[in-house]
Amino acid sequence: MNLRGNRFSNTLLSATNKTAHVNENNVKTKSTKVNGRSRSGDPPLRDVTNQVSKNTQATKVTKQKSSKGECTKRPATALGQNEEKRKTKNKDKTKKRRKSSDPMEVIRDEEPKNWENIDLHDADDPQSVVEYVDDIYEFMMKKELENRPSAKYMNEQTDINEKMRAILVDWLVEVHRMFKLLPETLFLTVNIVDRFLGLEKVTRDKLQLVGITAMLIASKFEEIYAPECNDFVYVSDGAYTKEQILMTEKELLNALDFNLTGPSPLHFLRRYSKAAGSDYTLHTLCKYLIELMLIDVKLLKYPPSQIAAGSVYIARLMTNETPLWTPTLEHYSSYSEVDVRTCAVDMNELLKKAQKSSLKAIKKKYALPKYGEVSNLPIVDF
Repeated sequence: MNLRGNRFSNTLLSATNKTAHVNENNVKTKSTKVNGRSRSGDPPLRDVTNQVSKNTQATKVTKQKSSKGECTKRPATALGQNEEKRKTKNKDKTKKRRKSSDPMEVIRDEEPKNWENIDLHDADDPQSVVEYVDDIYEFMMKKELENRPSAKYMNEQTDINEKMRAILVDWLVEVHRMFKLLPETLFLTVNIVDRFLGLEKVTRDKLQLVGITAMLIASKFEEIYAPECNDFVYVSDGAYTKEQILMTEKELLNALDFNLTGPSPLHFLRRYSKAAGSDYTLHTLCKYLIELMLIDVKLLKYPPSQIAAGSVYIARLMTNETPLWTPTLEHYSSYSEVDVRTCAVDMNELLKKAQKSSLKAIKKKYALPKYGEVSNLPIVDF
């Protein structure tokens, strides 16, 4: 407060001195004082300084009275009412923000809370980002609706069909396993293939080229050490050259407008498995189910989040977990049991067909001891 007062006084003295200097040089008139005032009626400098000092002291006294509980009444003007409303709104926003950002705070809703807070014990883990995790998955559920390939895009293709696509995906699973790539890479690869086939017509002799190029792009996006272009020339048994792969890469990226980001069922599954309290076997069984759904193009009618929810439902049924769908799962997935069951029925039908299908790459993969041999678990009907 003193510093601001000194700046104000110095500025006032400087401005007064400049004015006096200009008047002395240009006008050269003498100011006669009458009763302590000049002809212009302005008070002398010392009176102005004294008045500023009195105002400063009055402000201090007012603050002291306010701190003791003595408050002055403010006239109820329109401006004052608007400020009060603005303060009230800011307080309400702050309360809502604290409720949504603090996972340890007990939120009291009008309806009784019958679901479990799965982030309660991870509040001290920075990698769990419990303050933002709900917002992240809410954004992902909005993002999954963008750039979704149509389940009927094969109707527009003239030289390839659903069976050819299924063979391609089954082969890509083997290539993915041979290169020891991340699971996200496989899902992004199939997503790129489906989106490109939904936009462009492809001949059967170029379908495999589209597949390996999509995996090359997905590897660059997801992997730390991505396979080189020559590696994909090798796995295709020399059917395509390096130049062909690079040219196809340009075609795919331009067709997709370089938009590669998007959530997969695997991203949602991690959240839902946590909500279900799944162990390693149950979570691995869910991973087997969502990878198996990549084979059938008809399953594209369901969004990735619903595919993940359906896999949890079937896995809990196959491992005799009860209840099949809990209030906690419904809260974090935003799907009711009716919605999940609709998707789970179609997924279970595909699971039955996979037992007799000649496309065995995914089944063999999850029959290994590394994955708990979950593909050998008996199938159930519901």
